[in-house]
Amino acid sequence: MTNKSKKTMSIIIAILAIVLVVEIIYFGIKMYNNRKDSTFYTIVSSAILKDSDNYIGVGFSDYRHSKFNKFDKGYDKATISEVKNSKTVKEVGLKLGFNSRFNDVVKVKDGYVAVGKIEMTKEHTEEGMSEGLIVKYDNNFKLVWRKNISILEKTELYKVKLDGDNLVIVGTSVYSDGYVGNHTTGGGILLKYSLDGKEKLKVNNGGPYKGSFNDILIEDNSYVVVGLGRANSGIIIKYDKNGKKLHSGSFGYTDKNGINGVAKKGDHYVTATTKVINPKDMSNYSAAIVEFNNKLEKVDDIKYAKSSVTYFNNIIVDKDQNVYVCGYTGKAENNELVTDAIVVKYDKDLYEKASDVLSGKNSDFYSHVYLENNNLYLLGYSNSKLKGFKTNGYDYYPIIKKYNLNLK
Repeated sequence: MTNKSKKTMSIIIAILAIVLVVEIIYFGIKMYNNRKDSTFYTIVSSAILKDSDNYIGVGFSDYRHSKFNKFDKGYDKATISEVKNSKTVKEVGLKLGFNSRFNDVVKVKDGYVAVGKIEMTKEHTEEGMSEGLIVKYDNNFKLVWRKNISILEKTELYKVKLDGDNLVIVGTSVYSDGYVGNHTTGGGILLKYSLDGKEKLKVNNGGPYKGSFNDILIEDNSYVVVGLGRANSGIIIKYDKNGKKLHSGSFGYTDKNGINGVAKKGDHYVTATTKVINPKDMSNYSAAIVEFNNKLEKVDDIKYAKSSVTYFNNIIVDKDQNVYVCGYTGKAENNELVTDAIVVKYDKDLYEKASDVLSGKNSDFYSHVYLENNNLYLLGYSNSKLKGFKTNGYDYYPIIKKYNLNLK
């Protein structure tokens, strides 16, 4: 390979790495970004919380500043780590394939199970393809077993939850851009695995070019999933535990991710999503909470627009039926999206009760809201210089902030 070809390949790899970060931070929305390939990033996608400073997290990193893994410029690796008092005390990367990431993690009786995606070959990296990834670790982060899920060309797993002795997982599997085919097993995927890695259920919806399941709610006799249908329309579907579809509903127009999160409020379901004003203009849209009844008929939707771009990523409900959502709000400035992280509280009738903003000079995001012992914990990312957080004003770092139930 000539020096020119090597330089071209390095640029391609750098761009792919940036795209990976953009996908997880902006959740696939078309954004403007002119970050250089020298940007360091450690992204914690999901966490098992112990308190505000102690957690087990999964995500991905290029390890540029890592004390535990070797920096590999242009690539990022799926990572599981333990953080105590805001310091990483253990960090294990997946030394396999090319780029990889973990999107979610669940605690099981003898360890952890993380899910995400991996590019196993150069072709995967060059063509934007991937395989779904399930990894079981013991309590010391030693790999116990791994499963690669290959359905269509672009497969990724977003959420994992424990249902008794089973792992229930949702994600997406679609064809790559430009591929011509008519497969019937793609789109949003719902999987069930035993704790020793044996497949027990596989259900899909949509596809083969569009569709995803982004979140799952496990009930006594059913699974409720939310995501994206064939077009820019959010979907909610209830399946029985054998994979039979019971009810379905929708909400449009959303962005290309559809509905991001779901929670139970009484006998209804509340979901976190977006409302696009003009499908051809993705620089202006509001966040939204959409409520469905137990037959998944839409009964209410409220919009939240603090700036030209506002987005809800995650949603939870407390014992008093108050609803909490988190995400970001901002606008494009000088070809970059500049955002503040936001968290909003609503009462059981979806009237706004309180809100808080985490604001820096660059971009700040909340991706998850957790409820533990009557406290809220907000997980996110920032490349601003924030007081009280280990951020330097350029590189992306994970952030976690503790609130009481009144967002103080």
